[in-house]
Amino acid sequence: MRLNQYLQKIEQGKAIKLECFITCLPFSDPQQWRDIYQAERVRGGYLLDIIDVDKHQALYKTIAQDRVEAAYQGSSHDFTTSFSHILVLNQYCVSQIPVVVLSTNSGFKCAGKLLGKQAVIIENQENFYRYQDFLAAIGVPNYADDCDILLGAGNQICHGLNRGFLATYDVIYCAQDLDLGGLTIFQTLRKTLPQCFWLAPNDWAKYREQFKLLPKNATQLAKAIQLARDLGLSQEADTMNQTRAFLEQEALLPIFFQD
Repeated sequence: MRLNQYLQKIEQGKAIKLECFITCLPFSDPQQWRDIYQAERVRGGYLLDIIDVDKHQALYKTIAQDRVEAAYQGSSHDFTTSFSHILVLNQYCVSQIPVVVLSTNSGFKCAGKLLGKQAVIIENQENFYRYQDFLAAIGVPNYADDCDILLGAGNQICHGLNRGFLATYDVIYCAQDLDLGGLTIFQTLRKTLPQCFWLAPNDWAKYREQFKLLPKNATQLAKAIQLARDLGLSQEADTMNQTRAFLEQEALLPIFFQD
């Protein structure tokens, strides 16, 4: 809980956790709060009676309006950025140099040429730059020519500012890691963009040996299996259940030999 929230609860006569409140105060002396409040222990915490209203009001922090202002208060991570970008590859790109789509509250813009209509979101960078190999490996080589290929960059693709650009596509195919994180990203995208569809091999049996990423614990695995079932991905759920492991997207690529 933030300092301003504690101050509001004090004014409302609600109990607070005193130790947590003290850690939020800008005092070097942890007992300095006693100059402002008188505490009474109650069930669920402490009730604080304000004995110095001016000092109490002075504790209120100005609420930041954006990430930059929040940085001056040491809380920039409470805010999303004012900009978001997506890297895009397609048949018009030369030497694997992607187009950048920049999104702000005012909309989106890009300097390159897009195919439009259909897109493939690829979660990881290696698969993104080797998208032709990747799409051929999972049985949809024609997507390399027919679609814009978007780098998901983990959950960065889910940034709210990207929605305006993503909404311009009629169909979006989502190629994610087959783990709890990748499934969660797909779920998040599909909630606001119903034109999103899961993209994966038709038959996971060919890749069973590539399921090598061990879950952190049994709970994480169980959540991933259940989420896959909730998303209608029965084959994926069954494969994770049988192998007791996840699959990293890069494992679908052919081995790349470089001189």
